[in-house]
Amino acid sequence: MSKRKLTILIISSFWMMLLMGTVYSYSIFRTEVANIYQLSTLESGLPYMLSLFFYALFMMLSGRILNDKNIRYLVFVGTTLIILGFVLSYLATNFYIFMIGYGFLIGSGVGIVYGIPLFIIQRSNTQKKGLLTGMVLLGFGLSPLVTAPLGRYLLITFGLDQAFLIFAAIFLLTQLPLGFLFNMTFDEDIHQKSSLKLKSLLNKNFISLYVLFVITSSIGLMMIGLSYQVGATYYEFDMHIVTLSLSIFAICNGFARPLFGYMIDKLGLIRPSIISLLLIAIAAGIGIMNQGQHYVLYMLSYGLFWFNLGAWLSIMPSMIKKYYDASHYAKIYGMVFTAYGIGAIFSTIISGSIIDIMGSTTYIYVSILILIVGALVIINMLRKQPQNIVL
Repeated sequence: MSKRKLTILIISSFWMMLLMGTVYSYSIFRTEVANIYQLSTLESGLPYMLSLFFYALFMMLSGRILNDKNIRYLVFVGTTLIILGFVLSYLATNFYIFMIGYGFLIGSGVGIVYGIPLFIIQRSNTQKKGLLTGMVLLGFGLSPLVTAPLGRYLLITFGLDQAFLIFAAIFLLTQLPLGFLFNMTFDEDIHQKSSLKLKSLLNKNFISLYVLFVITSSIGLMMIGLSYQVGATYYEFDMHIVTLSLSIFAICNGFARPLFGYMIDKLGLIRPSIISLLLIAIAAGIGIMNQGQHYVLYMLSYGLFWFNLGAWLSIMPSMIKKYYDASHYAKIYGMVFTAYGIGAIFSTIISGSIIDIMGSTTYIYVSILILIVGALVIINMLRKQPQNIVL
């Protein structure tokens, strides 16, 4: 593949990631969804939970069938599912239909397309695979910087239904045509058949990594999903200021990925992991003390939550490379990434139940501190476990 072709694909992939990261902006719509369908906090989080769960699941499933010949086809299929998801969300007459649209269809479509740019970069002959991967993933993390203000504007100007229809049109007119560019040949013809089986993978390393990623993704996704609702509803800050905050949080989430990649190169894996967990604990401590009294402290605590979700999306791939032989990296990462989907379920259940039952965000921050203790125990266990396991 020529450098010019790769450059075009990287730019196109960044735009696609920027669009698909709209899933992180669900908190903009959450309050309105709850009002329209008369939902509790737990119920209003279900579309977000399902979208992230199916995103993780279909990323793993599509990764098993992705090859040089079906790249463009999968881009079209995934993007079409996203468009149909927004259209069904627009047409929904009850909450169950809305969950199918926003949860199942959009999440599945994002999961199918998400891994394709990463696959292309790994199959190219460039010497800057790490940098290009970080640049593409930066688009997904930075998405709320654009999509949160856009979503808020569309919601206020046109209403919830029309906002979803406009998002469907954006994907139809911009992302779907980009699928035509994903027709390529590579410099090498590689056909690998993996004999990796789940039974051989279920060892202490895998279980530790999986539980650790469930914990860290649960915390990050929970606080991302609650960011707007907590700021605007529970803390009663100005809605426009809270919307602006989401854009700043998105910058924190995006730039944590290359920053922690750099830290891992310099410090190894354990110290950056502990630093991230301690930063999350500090964010939870600020949340307990602040309780919405000071906007700056709200910005600091939630900025740290978003930042550290980005950090763990950088840490976990490096951990897999450290603890497993490289020959099965892609499939092991796909399996571990399902923990992100499990984290989406746990985060919605934990946050929704606590707020509905206790009526306060304080207990959410306390639950985070408890989870951090568990994560630190797992990190200590990983110090003693074997590395570069050949399966």
